[in-house]
Amino acid sequence: MNDAALPDRLQALIDERVFNFAQAAQRHFKTNDLVVLLDFRAETPELEALPRQALAEAQELSLEVKLKLARPASALSPVFGAPEQAFWFVVIHKDEDADCGAISAAVQGAPFADKLSGQG
Repeated sequence: MNDAALPDRLQALIDERVFNFAQAAQRHFKTNDLVVLLDFRAETPELEALPRQALAEAQELSLEVKLKLARPASALSPVFGAPEQAFWFVVIHKDEDADCGAISAAVQGAPFADKLSGQG
């Protein structure tokens, strides 16, 4: 399995808002080891950020997601080929299925790099 490949439903949700939210959360928590979460089961789905370790131990996540979250997204930098902003993005869909992927500003953020805060 290629860790850099993202499920289509996850890829479709990635835009500059996700990256800007992650950057703000990294400044707030003073760490780059974060998970950005979007739960469509909520009445009003909103982006949330949590330290990776706290979410990796969550009871409601599948074993597959927990295994992915066992290491920081930045640990995949050799896969991404760049040491830039990296974070986990977890989306829980209304059908209760969850997608999880390591997101890199250098890879997934390239199409809208000019819209990212602190860039350009």
